[in-house]
Amino acid sequence: MNSRDDEPIRVLMISPQFRPLVGGYEQAAERLCAALVEVGLRVVVITERRDPAWPSSERISGFEVRRLSCWYRPRLHTITSLASFTFFLLRHGREFDVWHVHQYGFHAALAVALGKAVRRPVVLKLTNSGPMGIAVTLGSGIVGGILGFLHRRVSACLAVTEETRVEAIDFGIPAERIYLIPNGVDGRRFQPASPDDRSTARRALALDCKTLVLFVGRLSPEKNVLGLLDAWAALDASVREGALLAVVGDGPDANRVCARVQASKVAGSVHLAGQRNDVATWYRAADFYVISSINEGLSNTMIEALASGLPVISTRVSGSSILVESPAAGLLVDVGDAQGLADAMRWLLSDEPTRMRLGANARLTFEACFSLKTLSERMILLYEGLHNRNEQRATA
Repeated sequence: MNSRDDEPIRVLMISPQFRPLVGGYEQAAERLCAALVEVGLRVVVITERRDPAWPSSERISGFEVRRLSCWYRPRLHTITSLASFTFFLLRHGREFDVWHVHQYGFHAALAVALGKAVRRPVVLKLTNSGPMGIAVTLGSGIVGGILGFLHRRVSACLAVTEETRVEAIDFGIPAERIYLIPNGVDGRRFQPASPDDRSTARRALALDCKTLVLFVGRLSPEKNVLGLLDAWAALDASVREGALLAVVGDGPDANRVCARVQASKVAGSVHLAGQRNDVATWYRAADFYVISSINEGLSNTMIEALASGLPVISTRVSGSSILVESPAAGLLVDVGDAQGLADAMRWLLSDEPTRMRLGANARLTFEACFSLKTLSERMILLYEGLHNRNEQRATA
């Protein structure tokens, strides 16, 4: 609660992409909104209305989503979107105590500039690192310089991993404004499965296998699903016997992934499930989880797998180091190392005691680091601190 006679903090979430778009950062934003509403905060999300068929407003899990008009056309999209966001922030921005931006770029720069004008603190979340990090994304030149100038003046910056925290400092955001707060997952939805639960889930999904290896995510180049398939094909047939690799998701690489499977010797041991709404059931059905990405900010699916009590094999991308910290919950391999990925899968396919040990540690790691309840409490403390400091400056 804040200083306004114990009224709840009012949070404006600025997320240019949101449902019905369902990428990683959109899902993380939606989970946080639902968790904050559950403990009494008022939350409103403003996002783009890219399709006139999308409702201009709706209520989801207790929070309101307002979709602002834009013309989703080349060269006009950004201009029309920024115009709509500017109008909303100038007209309604003072109704909220804190503005929380979920994507760096033009909209974040706009929020910082207008936040200064109407005296509202702005929180910026860094959604990625490396080649998709803030410095690379904003670029250089005159436009990049202006964007960088504004981004460095956020009231608070959220880094989801240590790698993004270091990048934020190198970018020029003062270290005292950077908070290491990762994405969270609702541990009530994703829970470890008993052997009977696993069998039930496999029957529900019509899967017939002794061991299920799972990938969930967007089929896009940075996820390197083609590399995962190469690693799967590198396994001896005896190791793959009775095992099934399930790939759940869709995206621009879908046709290439399908063609690679059909042309390979492992077609019978790969199941392409496409986009699914029942991902929790897939986690319950699995024995372990694999991330083959070339680049990540912080993998939401890794957190879901940990919550589900699954050992995780991951490439060494941002946020993955948590897997080998004590107690170890998974295995790490170098980015692009198909043979290393194959060796790690061979180990877990053939060593059930290790799978069980890492799986038990996985849930412990989730509870310690990624519980949505714990992380939402930390967010509320941050919001309250920013709001109270803002109030003190206004009355000084």
